[in-house]
Amino acid sequence: MRDPERMERILGKLAVAWDAVPDMRLGQLLVNLGATPAPTPLFEVEDDDLEALIDRHLATGLWSGQHPS
Repeated sequence: MRDPERMERILGKLAVAWDAVPDMRLGQLLVNLGATPAPTPLFEVEDDDLEALIDRHLATGLWSGQHPS
């Protein structure tokens, strides 16, 4: 069984990312998160892999308009 606590944790991180770019639609945010290895559709990405993508975007400031140093 998947860890049910992952939902609140991942959605919280997604909210932080979306807060950084409030003019972006949710679909745009998810597409920009994208970068899933082709040909893996988002539908098949495991939650821990998606969470890692969100973490990487937050850490590098890609959603805040910041650029990694």
